[in-house]
Amino acid sequence: MKNISIVKADITSLDTDAIVNAANNHLSAGGGVCGAIFSAAGYAELKKACDKIGFCNTGSAVITPGFELKAKYVIHAVGPIWRGGDQDEEKLLYSTYYQSLMVAKENGCKSIAFPLVSAGIYGYPQKAAWETAISACRDFHKAENSDIDIVFSVLRDEAYEMGSEILGKFGAAHSDKSEPTEYKLRIGGRSFDAYFFHNANEPYGFLSNWYLSDFTVDGIKFTSMEQYIMYSKCLCFGDSITAKDILATDDTAMQKSLGRKAQNYIDNVWAGRRQLIALKGLYAKFSQNDGLRKLLLDTGDAYLVECAVNDKVWACGIDLRDESRLNAEKWSGQNILGFALMEVRDSLRAHE
Repeated sequence: MKNISIVKADITSLDTDAIVNAANNHLSAGGGVCGAIFSAAGYAELKKACDKIGFCNTGSAVITPGFELKAKYVIHAVGPIWRGGDQDEEKLLYSTYYQSLMVAKENGCKSIAFPLVSAGIYGYPQKAAWETAISACRDFHKAENSDIDIVFSVLRDEAYEMGSEILGKFGAAHSDKSEPTEYKLRIGGRSFDAYFFHNANEPYGFLSNWYLSDFTVDGIKFTSMEQYIMYSKCLCFGDSITAKDILATDDTAMQKSLGRKAQNYIDNVWAGRRQLIALKGLYAKFSQNDGLRKLLLDTGDAYLVECAVNDKVWACGIDLRDESRLNAEKWSGQNILGFALMEVRDSLRAHE
């Protein structure tokens, strides 16, 4: 796969523009890769730089100088602790890689080296960690039209062999010639082209509200649609305190949790306003990011359908792997997000 490779090497010895430290929330020196980076960079100087920043949310990344390292920068990325797989670990790990690459891009880096984040003492299963890492890097290249060279640095034969195998399979499965094609959706006895999506790290994940991409609405910067919608939900009911808390974190799972606690919430009012709010945010997301705009327009006139069993509002209420999703009569959800994306696509096309 272009621009993504795996090497057996000490990450501190690599001559890339940036290396990634598998950090903890408080950016303190630890063991393993983290300890090695602090030692090679110069413990006192790197600690001082980290202390100045103070804290980094899980799924996010911050940057410091590389000091005595060959790399110009150290990007400190906080991956999730594995808690069984049902605490949004996959989305958070995907975000960790994507945000690290965004930080690298914003600082002019042309190359970056990663360890296998969260797969050490944080307990993330190695195979799943590789799949999420490579998926996030590939999506970044495509969505951001990036040519950053990405290197994964590992020390053990097992990690190297597993990563190389997954990289090869992933590249073959996701090459330009074999990109997943649209399916056929039946509506009222007729068939229509359709794209189905769910998690941000899956095919067409850029359509997800949890997909991380900066955009601005009314002078306020948001890191995802989830943040924008939950923030807007709280403001809709006058809960400015919770809205402020939502803006303070890049953790989409936390944003969702906070949004559910909006004070003075009235279901019927939110039911009437949420799609209008979504349309405004989606237009900002896709109009302000060239790569994402192109990806959305490339879906043509196909139906866009979010698949999630437990979401009967934003999604169609059916799992992404369930064949019944292909028949709209079997949906138990409204697919609000999918239809809003189609409306935004039409608006963008009209302005092209």
